[in-house]
Amino acid sequence: MREDLTGAMARIVGEANVSDRLVDRICYSRDCGPDPAGIPAVVARPSTTEEVAAVLRWADEHRHALYTRGRATTFLGSGVKEGVILLDTTRMNRIERIDTAAGYVDVQAGAIWHGIDADLRRVGWELGVPGGGGLFSCTIGGTVAVNAIPHGATEYGMTGDHVLALEVVLANGTVIRTGSWANPASEPIERNANGPDFAGLFIGSYGILGVITRVVYRIRRAPESELFRFYAFDDYRDLVAAAGGIQGRGAATFLVGLFGGPKPAGEEGDAFFHVIVRDRSAVAEGRMHEAEAIAESHGGRPRPAEGTRHYWQEHMYSWLRNTGPSAYYSDRPFFCPEVAGFVSTPGLADAVALFRTMRAEREAEFEQYGIRVKGVDAYFARNGAYLWIDTLYDERR
Repeated sequence: MREDLTGAMARIVGEANVSDRLVDRICYSRDCGPDPAGIPAVVARPSTTEEVAAVLRWADEHRHALYTRGRATTFLGSGVKEGVILLDTTRMNRIERIDTAAGYVDVQAGAIWHGIDADLRRVGWELGVPGGGGLFSCTIGGTVAVNAIPHGATEYGMTGDHVLALEVVLANGTVIRTGSWANPASEPIERNANGPDFAGLFIGSYGILGVITRVVYRIRRAPESELFRFYAFDDYRDLVAAAGGIQGRGAATFLVGLFGGPKPAGEEGDAFFHVIVRDRSAVAEGRMHEAEAIAESHGGRPRPAEGTRHYWQEHMYSWLRNTGPSAYYSDRPFFCPEVAGFVSTPGLADAVALFRTMRAEREAEFEQYGIRVKGVDAYFARNGAYLWIDTLYDERR
């Protein structure tokens, strides 16, 4: 069966782009998460929508399970099942079109998020959101498929909010385009401009309903100014209240709260708050002054914001605590199961309290097994917060 399957895939995507070697199949069986997974039967790496459609038609006709992935940068557990066709989209990395007049970029799904943004920056533009935490390595198709929580969510919203159109291959190999792009004579414009739009079915669907092959994404001019502030709070509930006030005024581009894990280097407090404002120079200062007033009225103590700037501009997670990775990982091989999800801004205080209570009740168990809390952190969205809790377990135990 394997020879038949491998041969079929090779005829579609080329022999050099197919592997049934065990070492390759094992490498494709996991993402960055800790969950065990099956080993695929074969790995196929298409470079065009037509090749993806042919692979899906073959899988549909032969009733063979298929799993799609980009660069597997998630911590969510890969879900790869034993014996599947592993469809790797990373060869589909072309930027098809940058249209600053119409305000969009058209890219293949395997293009890396930060690579697209780098090309846009050369002409003074940027993507509608800066990207998720793995923007240096994650693909735009995969990020849209999971509707990842991006940097800048407080002002810019979710990844899927800036999708104008998608090209998708359905399970039987049919190729569709969504929104106004479904009309061959139309430019991709607002998703719901001309009747119902199907893009939302695929945004956040994790590839279950179809394989995204191209993404048309909103772009904008890069802002003139970026401002950074950092605050320490003696009570995490005051931080949550401050974040709610800033959200209500639309004063910040991005708010990040730290409620657990290592404290930022050299800082004292119960919780810590990063505030980022990006805008035209004439507007940015006014927005930041408003955010400062709200944070300080709730007891926030201004602290040096160099770590905030490093975090935003260099996209290194450890800069949230103004420290290096050793504060999280040290000398042991860890894996990091992540618990994450959205809560309302007022509800965030209750969620943090619950975690702290549960953590205190399990102090002896954490000590016995060397479990560390990497972070209890929140990205504030426009009217809520995405809370993630990372615990590090020693893989040798």
